[in-house]
Amino acid sequence: MSQSERKRFRAVRRIPNYLLLSFVSLFFVGPILWMISGSLKSENEILRYPPTILPEVVRWKNYERVFELQPFARQFLNSVLIMAVVCVLTLVLSVFAGYALARVRPIAAGAVFIVLLSGIFLPPEATIIPLFRFAGKLGWTNTFLPLILFTAVLTTSPIATFVMRQAFLSLPAEFDEAAALDGSGRWRTMLRIYLPLARPSLASVVVLSCWYSWNQFLEPLVYIRSTDLLTVPVALTHYNDPMAGPLWSVQMAATTLSVIPVLLVFFFAQRHVVAGLTAGGLKS
Repeated sequence: MSQSERKRFRAVRRIPNYLLLSFVSLFFVGPILWMISGSLKSENEILRYPPTILPEVVRWKNYERVFELQPFARQFLNSVLIMAVVCVLTLVLSVFAGYALARVRPIAAGAVFIVLLSGIFLPPEATIIPLFRFAGKLGWTNTFLPLILFTAVLTTSPIATFVMRQAFLSLPAEFDEAAALDGSGRWRTMLRIYLPLARPSLASVVVLSCWYSWNQFLEPLVYIRSTDLLTVPVALTHYNDPMAGPLWSVQMAATTLSVIPVLLVFFFAQRHVVAGLTAGGLKS
């Protein structure tokens, strides 16, 4: 069998795999396509049975109404600001904590690590009432401070610390010895040697923190009262007609706009995400 025939045979053998992957991808891509299609339909067409796949008349007016019915541009910027600050805080806390637990190893490092991991298994619903009372005493209600600080410190940082600790543990210990021989201190070793090698894990932390802070719903619903300070997930529930119920077409248009930032973050970081999440599986 010639080389060209082998390539043709391999291509034919892959056809069932491609068909299966295409079929499975419909379950993930289908709702997104339906959302985009619904954002361009009228209310009557969305509720019609049997449903139509493509809009009969494309209604770009739905996207204009997103900004007319409430200050969605301000709310969108609120979510972007919170997401960016939470991401930066999570990176700073997780990098230093992960490096300390993996390389410095202070006294009772194992116990500290277990306490940090406990934050992963503690649902936000269990702490929302005491945190709300705490934020009220500090005058943080109706501000972004609880959405940023509580999210970064109590929710995203424990997971990110676990990811970064596993990433630093997977790197050879000889780097510490070589850096010490060159007269490099802890700070320089971490910033110049370990941090560049942990870029896949850093990308994973960015995606995880951005995804969680952008999609959080309970926290802004509890802490925020002003419409101008609302975040996108809560703002999506405010597109209602007092006489007819939810404005589904406008909600789908707003939801379509709301997924863009997270998709952009994942698009630029996707090369490193899988490598970062599996970095702890290999250890020298």
